Amino acid sequence: MARDFILLKINEYKQLHPISLNTKTGSTVFIGWNPHPPGVVKLNTDGSAVTNPGNAGAGGIFRDELGNWLLGFYRNIGYTSSLSAELWALRDGLKLAVDKGFSQLIVETDSMVAKTLIDSAHSDSHSLGVLIDDCRAMMSQVPSIQFRHVFREANSVADRLAKKGTKSDSPFVVLNQCPSDLCNILYSDIIGIMTPRSTILS
Repeated sequence: MARDFILLKINEYKQLHPISLNTKTGSTVFIGWNPHPPGVVKLNTDGSAVTNPGNAGAGGIFRDELGNWLLGFYRNIGYTSSLSAELWALRDGLKLAVDKGFSQLIVETDSMVAKTLIDSAHSDSHSLGVLIDDCRAMMSQVPSIQFRHVFREANSVADRLAKKGTKSDSPFVVLNQCPSDLCNILYSDIIGIMTPRSTILS
């Protein structure tokens, strides 16, 4: 209990005091997975295509407020685009959230394009309109939901799960426990390790 309390306070401090380094030509920010309020579940999703288009996979992870593993998933999609893979990941994650009865949900994706498509008013003319509409329909079934874009550095576990999907022989895999090859990444998120990301000032 004491460990959980300390980790929660560390992550609260990170959110209130983001670290950045400024130079004459740009800025370096330190990015990592951020915790969320108790009682809320966070879903991180990602899609991966070996080439674009190419053999693709989708994956995601549900976590509690301290970053602990609740549920993970991945799938092999076959030959498709990276954007399609991102939407498949969101669709799969949202369907699991509805099936599991998660009533308070934060959804994070590192695809701004996918988020924009779901947020936009019209999808009838889009080639991926069915996936977009599926995502919207399932989001409407979650009583309290927030949908966010994050940088890829805050989405590392979902990225690895999506890459597992590209190599999988199974159409859909649900994981109740963290795979051994992802435990170090998961723990790095839990203890608040951050990754530098450089930006160029205009």
